[in-house]
Amino acid sequence: MRVKKVIRSFISAVLVLLGALALSGCYNAEADNYKSVAPGSNLDLQGLELRSISIVSAAENQPGRLLGTVFNTTAEDIGLIIRDKDDTVQVTVPAKGKIGFDTAEHILQSTRDPPGARTNLTIEAKGDSKVTDVPVLDGTLSQYAPYVPK
Repeated sequence: MRVKKVIRSFISAVLVLLGALALSGCYNAEADNYKSVAPGSNLDLQGLELRSISIVSAAENQPGRLLGTVFNTTAEDIGLIIRDKDDTVQVTVPAKGKIGFDTAEHILQSTRDPPGARTNLTIEAKGDSKVTDVPVLDGTLSQYAPYVPK
């Protein structure tokens, strides 16, 4: 009797361990989100991967700086246009390269929505366009304060 109880307990423990091991390999957050590192919007368009796109601004209707990164997965340079209601930013993303808006400053002259809201941007590349909503941030959090336009 006692041997059967020990065997059953051992088999149960092994099954629980195998189940835990099997489930732990089901999700790999790095593989799904390896280029998204901040609270912004993500968009794929014509070989470009826009990651963590947001706007940092002091207030509504004030200048706003784009933040985030654009990756080019193609073997050719791609022209990218980012528009809001009244401004346009144009950049060329190098083949197999990237542009980080934290180091390459691009300013929209007026941000129509206040910090804490989301605002629409139109993203254009190679004759295709998509609209995405992005967060408007301010300098309340210290990591964004250096990017608020003066």
